[in-house]
Amino acid sequence: MLPGLVVGDHSLMTAVRMWRWPPLVDLMQFLTWLGYGGVDIGVLLVLGLCGWWCDDRALGVRGFAGAATVAGAGLLDQVVKNVTCRARPMAPGAGSFFTNFPCFPAPYATASFPSGHATTAFATAVFLALWYPRGAGVFVGLAVLVALSRVMLGAHFPSDVLAGALLGSGMGLLVHAYLPVMQRREMAAPSR
Repeated sequence: MLPGLVVGDHSLMTAVRMWRWPPLVDLMQFLTWLGYGGVDIGVLLVLGLCGWWCDDRALGVRGFAGAATVAGAGLLDQVVKNVTCRARPMAPGAGSFFTNFPCFPAPYATASFPSGHATTAFATAVFLALWYPRGAGVFVGLAVLVALSRVMLGAHFPSDVLAGALLGSGMGLLVHAYLPVMQRREMAAPSR
């Protein structure tokens, strides 16, 4: 699916960018802010601190583990960017992989694949949606809008945001699957 999307990236991006109505662009510029790793990690750290402050171990573990999950997803995203060296849509050679390989550290122009905003937004959304299912639609919906904003604003191709969404979602699922084991160990540990 992803390789097929890479082939159609330019035409899909053109179709999305045709909807560049100024109020919509303003909204997308705000929504893209929600995909910054620091924002996503900060939200989860606040949850962890609330759990610590209120002596709610489960909330504390969820918040701190969620922040670590998003940070880990962001680091993995950076590794992949530095290996693939894909040129951004507005850069020379737009869409080309392995531009100026090796590209460590990858300059902004060749750090398109995968989208870091989509990676951290989806890691956060999936992690929160699994713990708080009532808000799943809101969490995932916001992550989808962050991913769409990256394409509409010309920062990424559709395949970049899809790869970021898969990477972030995978990290969220992986840690969520492991967390109950970790949480049971924490709860069984004697209080200090």
